[in-house]
Amino acid sequence: MRYLGPVEYQHVCIEAVSYVVPEIEVTTADLEQRLAPLYRRLGMAPGFLEAITGIRARRFWDPGVQPSDVATRAADRALADAKIDRGRVDVLVSTSVCKDFIEPSVASLVHGNLGLKPHCLNFDVGNACLGFLTGMLTVANMIELGQVEAGLVVAGEGSRTVTESTVRVLQDPTVTVQGYRDNLATLTLGSGAAAMVLTHERVAKVGHRLLGGLLRAATEHSRLCVGTETSMTTDPPRLLAEGVRLARATWDQTKQELDLDPRDITEYALHQVGKANHEAVVRTLEVPDERALKVYPELGNIGAAGVPITLAKALEQGRVQDGDLVALMGIGSGLNVAMLGVRW
Repeated sequence: MRYLGPVEYQHVCIEAVSYVVPEIEVTTADLEQRLAPLYRRLGMAPGFLEAITGIRARRFWDPGVQPSDVATRAADRALADAKIDRGRVDVLVSTSVCKDFIEPSVASLVHGNLGLKPHCLNFDVGNACLGFLTGMLTVANMIELGQVEAGLVVAGEGSRTVTESTVRVLQDPTVTVQGYRDNLATLTLGSGAAAMVLTHERVAKVGHRLLGGLLRAATEHSRLCVGTETSMTTDPPRLLAEGVRLARATWDQTKQELDLDPRDITEYALHQVGKANHEAVVRTLEVPDERALKVYPELGNIGAAGVPITLAKALEQGRVQDGDLVALMGIGSGLNVAMLGVRW
């Protein structure tokens, strides 16, 4: 493992975090019905997938909807919630796993959709499911250095293409039990978009403070999860074991470096893959289960948008109040782990 932090901030505030999710719901039962011949051939009972993943449903965007389209929608909401003139935005960072094209960047498309000013920098940051947290740190560093006053982080994720492709692969009569296991993680993927406005404290209106964070890497395990536009293959047992081990080391260091007392943390916004991952992280990090909102049962694994959507939903439900301490945590393919502290 390599030590990649910590970073601490004195002047960075979160002004708004917003999200959108698709209206089209695809249940796990729907997917299993399409895989009924495979289940019969392998002697598997319907309900197996939901039982092991805890995911009842996921969402799909309408056909043709692009990551930049939904990232733009989330950004519009965040800018409205922050009550900030878009002419004040100095940098836009897009962080989604999904892309409209190889080039141009998703950020440039969102920048154009929003009509941001020419002086506003725009670029993509990729770090698998940790993209949004990495984007937050990127913008926060620029704010702390005095390079910008206000920045926007966005992510737009869609799982229709990869899920449909994987279902077609699994409908092949030659697929084995191992083939199903290799592709199982793809069937947990969901869709959603999120956006966050960060500012320097001197222009902040609400002043929810980003305290800092820490990242750790264990890239010797970088091939335990490999995704393309049409597939994602994983080694689930090893991915879970090595990810949780890395998370434990990162959490121990984060508590020390940021002087965090877990007893003071009101809410943990976790990146969520499914039941096994969530329970293992909660158990290993000794997180009180009631302080970690579960969104995976209805939304699945939403990639880089997962943590900000979880935070936004916790805020909607009144689980976080002004002055509360919040931890943002994620494990991403690579392997990488990121943990951030926020004084809401």
